[in-house]
Amino acid sequence: MPKAQHMVVGRELRRLREAQGISQQEAAALLEVSKYVVCRTETGETPCKPDFVRKVLRLYRATKEEGEHLLAVLENAHRRRWWQEPEWRGVPKEKLHTLVTLEEVAQLIRVYDRDRVPGMLQTAEYARAVIRVGMPGAPEEEIEKLVLFRLERQVRFRNTRSARYLGLIDEVSLIRGFGSREVMRGQLGHLAELADDPRFSLHIVELSRMDAPTGIGQTMLFDFEEQLLPTVLYEDRHESGLVCQEAGEVDHRSKGFDRLLKASLSRKRSKQRLLDLLKKA
Repeated sequence: MPKAQHMVVGRELRRLREAQGISQQEAAALLEVSKYVVCRTETGETPCKPDFVRKVLRLYRATKEEGEHLLAVLENAHRRRWWQEPEWRGVPKEKLHTLVTLEEVAQLIRVYDRDRVPGMLQTAEYARAVIRVGMPGAPEEEIEKLVLFRLERQVRFRNTRSARYLGLIDEVSLIRGFGSREVMRGQLGHLAELADDPRFSLHIVELSRMDAPTGIGQTMLFDFEEQLLPTVLYEDRHESGLVCQEAGEVDHRSKGFDRLLKASLSRKRSKQRLLDLLKKA
């Protein structure tokens, strides 16, 4: 699973290659590697080593400034991250490494989940109940570490200050719920509080809405600063995560997300719906 920083390096190497009119096959021959390596390097799936990047930069006739920038990004990718500290050892699986690096650098995160409140919006009690259902029989210690890791991700996202979050919350997930009525009251109250935070734009997909285009399924879209990366689609799987950078698929999912957003309640009406559900909880 690629880190966001490796995706940045790969995208720039592809741009430099195409600017020189060199195909992937030609680049592979000149670099004495397989086309497979060139391809995976450009998608970020194969992490680059500095010496290899310098060799590529010379081949693609990159400027000094371009080279210094890419090597700085690469150095940042290899820097020790917070989730690699001893307290988190063994907690995040590889798919979470990718997810957290995307969260670190994204300017806007767009999320829709039909089955549950998205992780970035969950309370500790709700997260605990969700994880317990998804990992039946898991030791409580393991579940607790995953809960704490999720809460830490939330804190670090809020500390970025500039990043924004656009969440589409399916009303069915608020009605069916997880844990207990008390857990759901706490979760609904938390969502109502987040609705007042200008960095969070929360919209409810009404259960009674006819023809709601919910067929996009669980979706996470990461938007970045201009020139850094194009929009990235991330899909969370039970044992793995899928990163999609293919322009056609990402565009298709983005348009589907926008259609669902248009069919959802406004921020103001969504908060009122949350308060109404809280009264009934």
